Amino acid sequence: MKHTEPGDPMELVGVGLPEGNIDQMAECLVEEYMLLGWNERQLMALFTRPFFQTTHRIYRDKGEDYARALIKRVHDKWSQGCWHGGASDA
Repeated sequence: MKHTEPGDPMELVGVGLPEGNIDQMAECLVEEYMLLGWNERQLMALFTRPFFQTTHRIYRDKGEDYARALIKRVHDKWSQGCWHGGASDA
């Protein structure tokens, strides 16, 4: 494995939680992992484990009920058409 060089576009870079509409960002994060096959328990771990700093901060700020409702909403959105037989499949 080669070492990254300064300015390497493939270098991993962490960013802080942006100000503004974190609801939309949180939905995108849940959606990303859900589409990778993560189940509800695994998705909740994104919020409850401090290792996942961004989602854990959302969990601390908005609470467990918010995280569970978000996971359900994203799951319902994808199971009702965005992924499984929606109008775009015609």
